[in-house]
Amino acid sequence: MSVEQYNFLATCSIGCEPVLEKELKSLGFSRVKASRNLVRFSGTLQDGMRACLWSRCTSRVLLPLDSVHAPSAEEIYKQCMKLPWEEHLSTRSTFAVHGIGTNRGVRNSAFLAQKVKDAIADRLRNRYGKRPNVDRNDPDVSINAHLAGARLDLSLDLSGDSLHKRGWRIEETQAPIKESLAATILLAAGYDGKQPLVDPMCGSGTFLIEAAEIALGLAPGNRRRFAFERWPMIPKKTLDRFEDMRREGATPKNQEIPTIWGSDIERRMIRIAGQHIEGVGLTDYIRLEKKGAMRASFPENGSLLVTNPPYGERLKPEKDEDLPVLYKKLGEKWRDLGDGKLAVICAHEQFRKSFGLKPYKVIDLFNGPIRSPLFLYRIGGTWHENSQS
Repeated sequence: MSVEQYNFLATCSIGCEPVLEKELKSLGFSRVKASRNLVRFSGTLQDGMRACLWSRCTSRVLLPLDSVHAPSAEEIYKQCMKLPWEEHLSTRSTFAVHGIGTNRGVRNSAFLAQKVKDAIADRLRNRYGKRPNVDRNDPDVSINAHLAGARLDLSLDLSGDSLHKRGWRIEETQAPIKESLAATILLAAGYDGKQPLVDPMCGSGTFLIEAAEIALGLAPGNRRRFAFERWPMIPKKTLDRFEDMRREGATPKNQEIPTIWGSDIERRMIRIAGQHIEGVGLTDYIRLEKKGAMRASFPENGSLLVTNPPYGERLKPEKDEDLPVLYKKLGEKWRDLGDGKLAVICAHEQFRKSFGLKPYKVIDLFNGPIRSPLFLYRIGGTWHENSQS
């Protein structure tokens, strides 16, 4: 089973595809190709497991099973009944179906999931005289059903919980940026762990932790469990090899890394960030300070400032200032930080104009459902404003 080649799908938010594609290539996967919302790649089953463990930018890793012609609810049930589900789960397994999509015969995703679930359960009952149990919250096997027109794509989800959940967040904040999106922003800005980094609006510490783990060479998934670890058909020796892989991913590859600074004007956010940083054992690598973003500074030349400033959707601006005024002040202040880069993700439609600096690149990203462009800037005397490299 370990030597057989599979075609996998790594899903992501719109705009993240090029960064995810580059990351998967750097991890050594073959036949890597980006499409909308996902990147395809090939490899062994253990490669799929390794993608779950090591990919910082993906949301889920899926193993496609089949595509069937299903123009109606009856055809969905009929076609799904033909598939060998007994190869992937047993009557002792719990399972769940996540349905997405509609057509003329299927008016909502919940009904789609119900028809696929019924077909799977009935096939196993016909074969073994017993149906497996459904567990929507914590299934052993999670199945994705994606319906577009008359085409139904069926996949196994290797991930379980979304891969942005690294396993360290102990307290939710008002507007956290997802860990996978934070990592995508860092990589898009050219961060490879060799540059000093500062986040002057660090919130719960997401950028800081992602940056430190990149610099240390730690696998982003080393603290969590994955759905494939409960699949009944995976041999124990395969899971034992993955456990060795996980232990290796939890071991720092570099003992010394450049300075990583985080600050925030709110004492509560500094406390939460400190708890998160302590929880993942990174207190020796990240420095925190309570201060406003106007007092930000580079640890040294060649630094990267990365941040997600307030944009009015869920957070109030610093000291209740008008947001465009805040952006203007930040642009005037940060342009004099020294030689380095700025990476700012902001959903406010007036940010670019108010900030005043000319970005060398703008990447259209989404923070959840909210369109949030990433603006990349070079500042300081050694950078040329019109350079594209």
